[in-house]
Amino acid sequence: MIEFDQADREVSVEIEADIRSTPDIVRQALNVVAQDERVASLLSGEVLFLGSGSSHCIGLAAARLYEDARGLPAQALLPSEYRPRPGWTHVATSRTGQTTELIRAMQAAKETGARVILVVGDAGSPAERWADAVLPLPFASETGVVQTRFITAALTALRALITSEDLSELPEAVERGLSFQPEEFEQPHVVYLGRGWRYGLARSAALTLQEAALQVPESHQTLDYRHGPIAAADENTLIWSFDAPEDEVAASVLRDAAATGATIRPSPDDPLVSLVQAQLFAAHRAAAQGIDVASPRNLTRAVVLPNR
Repeated sequence: MIEFDQADREVSVEIEADIRSTPDIVRQALNVVAQDERVASLLSGEVLFLGSGSSHCIGLAAARLYEDARGLPAQALLPSEYRPRPGWTHVATSRTGQTTELIRAMQAAKETGARVILVVGDAGSPAERWADAVLPLPFASETGVVQTRFITAALTALRALITSEDLSELPEAVERGLSFQPEEFEQPHVVYLGRGWRYGLARSAALTLQEAALQVPESHQTLDYRHGPIAAADENTLIWSFDAPEDEVAASVLRDAAATGATIRPSPDDPLVSLVQAQLFAAHRAAAQGIDVASPRNLTRAVVLPNR
């Protein structure tokens, strides 16, 4: 069992404060979408989701949600790998709206005449100059470096815009999920799995654990996990699944993983609940090591490159 000293507890309180405010953040995100008309009207046709780091994970999930819900092509790209998609709607996601690669990609998109939507946390950001419409989420933007609330808010907003799901009970589901006890899982080797749009959530969870606790987890598309990575699984492995409990295809992979001796953590309720729990898990791991997530090493709140 991981033991906490007083300093660890203080660090843990600071880290968890933002995460435990998530139910209200989800409510506000749903309210913003309900009052929006401009973004909803532009979100049509083929769509390209642009974002770096955690925002790329959001894009991976949103692109698959869009294809499933609308039956139209969608793709997630890193801004540094951007090539113009004339005629496509571009959705740029950024907590700060300051990321250099994203701004350059948005500018290039506008120069081709493409529609550009910006989902952003910080108000008045430089990225807004290149957007036809802005979906502001200022209530979700953390002061620290590692993203938690903004990820959940952006995913909630995009999911509400893209799909016809009734998400009215999601805040309460997240509230219930916050009773999760992360100390139940002590395996040093952590693997996140998800298929479809849930793969983006698996990627997000892995990135949060790496940034917050300085551990190196894995994230894989569920079925692809059997094509090599499962070889590293054993009794020291925690397999954290984002797939629905009724997904029999995913369940077959989890049965194979369980046979290695690994501990299986299935997704409860809504996968966004599992994502918030994964953030709590990362905070717990960080606190156990006395790491201050507000200012993790080698990271800044936004990657702003010098002019070339």
